[in-house]
Amino acid sequence: MDTKASLLLRKAEGSYAFPVLDSVANQFGRSLRDLLRALGAPAIQVERANAEQMSFAEWSAAAAPAIFWRYHAPPLKGPVLIAAARSLILQLVDIFYGGKGQPAVEREDLTDAEERFAARLGRDMGLQLATAWRDKLAVDPELDCVTTDPAKLAAVRADDEMFVQHFTLRGAPFEGRTIACAYPLAALRAIAGTDILDTQAANDADPLWSNALNKALRGVRLPVRSVLARPEISLVKLLALEVGDIIPLAMPRHVPVTVAGRSFAVGSIGEANGNAAIMIDHIEKGPNHD
Repeated sequence: MDTKASLLLRKAEGSYAFPVLDSVANQFGRSLRDLLRALGAPAIQVERANAEQMSFAEWSAAAAPAIFWRYHAPPLKGPVLIAAARSLILQLVDIFYGGKGQPAVEREDLTDAEERFAARLGRDMGLQLATAWRDKLAVDPELDCVTTDPAKLAAVRADDEMFVQHFTLRGAPFEGRTIACAYPLAALRAIAGTDILDTQAANDADPLWSNALNKALRGVRLPVRSVLARPEISLVKLLALEVGDIIPLAMPRHVPVTVAGRSFAVGSIGEANGNAAIMIDHIEKGPNHD
């Protein structure tokens, strides 16, 4: 096995080691932290725990009750899976709509709003996972399933061995909650001979060309968006609305600001020069920086 391949896979005593996944996990953990902060938990930290090898049945049972995201992620010959406690989604939705994220009463079914939020969160995590892999291998996870039932995660069997990375959340209101990212062991072994991208070559780019590219990019205009409120009303009330009726809005203290669909900052709602405005409280850092 050549040097580049050994970065992906190394046979350890009685198991396998995947050195490159350490770096992937570090970057993904920082991205998770930034995402949760943008969603309304500005003090949250993400602590990466040791990875484990276990069967899919063992992993899904340990995660329950959970919500699972499945990604199609070529060139991996198998899915990438992420799991989080179902109660974490309920807390995040509560914060997103202006609450304080107090632990919710556990229930089996998600509301339509919670399902939409879970799908959006899954897409965001997929983008972060792709970024974490970017300078190692062109893995591009695409979300294709969100479910609370592990039996619906087709393409993985109960006895399939998984390489599982754990991320523990620190800080209120998510203290001790975990998010886990799992790769089928067979899928990782299948790409062991794939070349790792040469990041040094990218760093040796022509400085004149790099400066010209930077100048060109500075002139690009990007859409900036911030959602201040997402009220929900019953169909009966919707059909009864008339001119002059008022729909109450619960305005959150902090709102995420996205640029071209990616988290950029967290701001506070206020007023400037007689106009509604958002004051930037915190700029999100890139996935390659602390």
